[in-house]
Formats: sequence, structure tokens, C-alpha cells
Amino acid sequence: MLKELEEMSKGQKLYNYECKSCGFEKGVPEFILEELRQEAFFSLGAIASLNEKNMPELICPNCGAKFEYKKTDDR
Repeated sequence: MLKELEEMSKGQKLYNYECKSCGFEKGVPEFILEELRQEAFFSLGAIASLNEKNMPELICPNCGAKFEYKKTDDR
């Protein structure tokens, strides 16, 4: 599964995410974040693009704590 994710991520913009609990950092591909955001917005009947104010919060794959967008991208 990880290999397929890496293959699908080629050429995608990566958004830096960081766990405040354990310090784990990882670039999350744009298509994953867009999918999560669109799912939330479809339920509200609206569509919006990614920006710092509405980045999805994820769960850290390392420790299960909050995995947050780290504002160090070149956005």
C-alpha cells in the first residue's frame, strides 16, 4: 500500500504536516488533502480550494495524536 501511495504521489505538491506530540513530520500529497476537503465540503454543498485556514487536521501515523499542517511550504 505504501508503495502505491508513493507512486500516486509523484508530481504532486506535498504539504508539510507535523505531530506536536512526537515530532513526526511528513509531506502529505495534495490529492489526499483535496479528497478529504471535498468530502467535507460536499456534505455542506460547497467546494473550496486548499489554503492555510482550512487545511485538514490528520492523525499522526506514528503516535495517533493530532497531525497538523506546518506552515513552511512555499505557498
